[in-house]
Amino acid sequence: MRYSADELYYEEIIVLGHRALFTNERIKRDTVPLGWYLYEVRHDDECQGIPCEIAKGILVNFWGSLLMKDALTEVERDGFQYIDEGEWIDSNIEEGSLLNEYLEKGELEHISVP
Repeated sequence: MRYSADELYYEEIIVLGHRALFTNERIKRDTVPLGWYLYEVRHDDECQGIPCEIAKGILVNFWGSLLMKDALTEVERDGFQYIDEGEWIDSNIEEGSLLNEYLEKGELEHISVP
């Protein structure tokens, strides 16, 4: 099942050096705000919750969805991009925020990188 982007809670993350919003749900493409990019994330085959691929669409081992202000060049060109553990940095927040809260800020807040 896919959900409207504005119904979901998101966690701020850094992936491939870009700030992004992450949710474990699938998002309806027609609900993504204008100027934002939607990507889906695949996790490892051992089901340990380790993100290993970002793509325009994921069928098997779906782990979640990303909303980003920046396009991922390789994903836009090739349709997917593999990622290593060090290229995905969680914000370690307990509770996420709704999309409209991020939109009201005008941009993603600074995410501290460990």
